[in-house]
Parts: sequence; C-alpha cells; structure tokens
Amino acid sequence: MDENIANVNITNHQSNLQIVKDVTSNLIGSFTGGMLSFAMGLMLLSATHSAISFGLSMIITPVMGLLFMIPIGNIVDTYHHKNIIVISMIIRIITMITFYFTINMFIGEYKLIPVAIFLSIDAISTNFNSTSVDASVHELVNDNSIEKLTSLVQSSMAISSIFAPMLGAALYSLFGFNLFIIIEIVSSIVSLLITISMHFHYFSDLSSSDDMNKNSSMDKFKSGFEYVRNFKFIRYIIMIGVVFNFFFTAITIGMPYIIQVQLHMGKLPISILDSSASLGMLIGGLIINIIPKSAGYNIKFIFPIIGTILSLILFGFIFSIHSIIGISIVGGIIMFVLMGLITIMNISVQVMLQKNVQNKMLGRVMSMTITFNMSIMPLGTLFYSFIFNKVSNGGLIFIVSGLLLLVYILCLMPSILRMLKSSRIKI
Repeated sequence: MDENIANVNITNHQSNLQIVKDVTSNLIGSFTGGMLSFAMGLMLLSATHSAISFGLSMIITPVMGLLFMIPIGNIVDTYHHKNIIVISMIIRIITMITFYFTINMFIGEYKLIPVAIFLSIDAISTNFNSTSVDASVHELVNDNSIEKLTSLVQSSMAISSIFAPMLGAALYSLFGFNLFIIIEIVSSIVSLLITISMHFHYFSDLSSSDDMNKNSSMDKFKSGFEYVRNFKFIRYIIMIGVVFNFFFTAITIGMPYIIQVQLHMGKLPISILDSSASLGMLIGGLIINIIPKSAGYNIKFIFPIIGTILSLILFGFIFSIHSIIGISIVGGIIMFVLMGLITIMNISVQVMLQKNVQNKMLGRVMSMTITFNMSIMPLGTLFYSFIFNKVSNGGLIFIVSGLLLLVYILCLMPSILRMLKSSRIKI
C-alpha cells in the first residue's frame, strides 16, 4: 500500500458519525440481503424440490473464500480500502441486475445455474467488501470507538436475522421472487451512496511499504502467512475458530432435523429456537458495549468460550423433553444464552485483532482468519448430515460434540492463558 493508515486525529464526533453511517448501511444491506436469501431458498425449493435449495450458499461461500483468499488479502493490503469497497459494491449491483434479467430464462433445476453464478460472484464481492471494512476500522473511527462500531454492526445484523425471514415469507407469497431482487438492487445503491459519503482517514505524507512493493502476489501472501505463524494469538484464534465452527455445524444441521424428522414436532419449535438465537446475538452485541473497558480477557474471551461449550452440552439434553412447549421454552433459553456468548466472543476477538495486528497486515490476517474458519463448514455439514442420519438419539450427538470440544479447549487453555499474560494483547 502506498500509504499508511492514520488512526489519529479522528474525533469522537467524527467517529460517531461514521458509526451511524456504517451501521445504517449494514442494517439496510443485511436486512434486504436476508430477505433475498430466504426468498431464493423458497424459489429454488419450489423449482427443484431439492434440499440443497437452502444450503447452496453454505457450500459456495466457503469455497469462494478459499479460492480467493490470497488475492483478497493482498489487494486489501495494497490499495485504498474505500476504492475496494465501492468497486465491490458496484460489481455486486451489476451482477444483481444481470441476475434479474436472466433468472426467468431458466426452468426447474436449471435455475441452479444462474443462482450458483450469482452466489459465486456475490460471495467474492462480499468477501472483498467485508475484509476491506474490517481492515479499515482505524481509518473510520478512533481506537476508543472500535468496539462500539463492531458491536453495533453485529447487532444490526442480528436485527435483520430476526425480521428478514418473516417479512420475506410474507412478501414472497404476495409478489414472488423477482421483487426481492429489485429491493436488493435499490438497497445496495443506497448503501453504496452511504459508503461514498464516508470519510476514510489517511496520513497526508504517504510512504511506501517494502512488503507491498514486492512483485509476486505469492510473496505478499507468504509474508502475511509468516506474520500469522509468528503471532501466537492469531494462531490460537484460528485453532479455536476452526474446531468451534466444525462442532457448531451440528446445531445448523441437527436442530431442525431432530425436531422435524425424529420428534415430528413441526416447524414451530424450530422458528422459536431460531428467533431466540437471533435475539441472543442482538443482546450479546449490546452487552459488549456496557462491559467496562477495564474488563480483561477472562470476561470478554475465556468466560464466553467455556459458557458457549457448556450451553452446547446442555442443548443436547432438551431433546429428552417430549413436549413442544418444553423444548421451545428451555431450548429457546439455551439458544439465547449460547448465541449471546458467541457474539460477545466473536466481537472481542475481532476487536483484539484490529487493535493488535499491524495495519499493513490487517487485510491479509482478516482474510486468512475468516477463510480458515469458514472453510471447515462444508466438511462439518457433510459429517453431521451423515451422523444425524445414522444416530436415532440426536441429542446425544450434541452432548458428545460439546464434551469433545470442552476437552480440546481445556487442553489449549493453559497455553492460551500464558500467551495472553505474556504478550500484552490489547483488549
């Protein structure tokens, strides 16, 4: 990058204004994007009658992330973040317009072709966008506002996950699928205009980075990989994140399967548990704002990890309750706590990365961290799909998964605590 990122001279007023714009843009984008995703699943289910309808993006997104991990990290650390964000948003808008005019040219299972192409381009542009946003946090707000920005953005996404499916289902039954593409195009244009109005702060005396002047893209990647390899905190975050995502795929796959297929309780408990999870994310994002700045890593990191694992184990016991009301109430409380703790942990980790990683490396670090953590999900999806089909007592799978995860974390914990105490990680 031919400039260093400035994290000085950003006032609290400027930071708050940037936060309002960023949160508004995210709320609009995640809400309409959630409706589009839900409606797309319904449309594909109607056209193909295949279970893959709602899981296509879960396969495509990690694959695209893995394939484009190197160029995304390198480009984010080489060019102005605002330019990358704006260009990625424009490409996504153009893709959606093309998608709108081509989707009805395909019938039945052939609709998977334009949908897969759209989801692939969407995953790439969204990955560029999100990585650039994560790497540009010091350009948008001062250090005191980083946690506030991250938590409010997370809360806006949680709000969308609560209400987008409900509104999406209602509008889909009235107007069909094409309306959602139009809504998403309009909202993306609004988000683009908000992004253009945001000010990204840079040093006025631009200086070059030796790392970014290397000719080879692979050299840049190796430099970033070496940085990650030598930074113990990032290594532990990846080690925890990959295993967490693998085991917690069990909830995504198993919860609806057990309730609907094994217990024959219909969709109502599933909706209640999903809503409780989204509400937990929302409250978790708000709680992180009221945790004192002086609170250490035990409160923001260690406690949420252990609490999340214990919640996963407890979740396995609710399926011994042969009552729709019982599973809905007890399961809803556990899902609320579980997702609240996960949200606190995720926000804390993201803020710690943004505060401790060198600015010139932040794009590559965030790209690698996200990609490594996401790449395990297709494997987890296949593994737990097979296991839940073979094991009649699905609750036992959650209990065993939670216990295995607990043993893994307890084995890592002494090393993690020593690292946190000795490395002076900023919380």
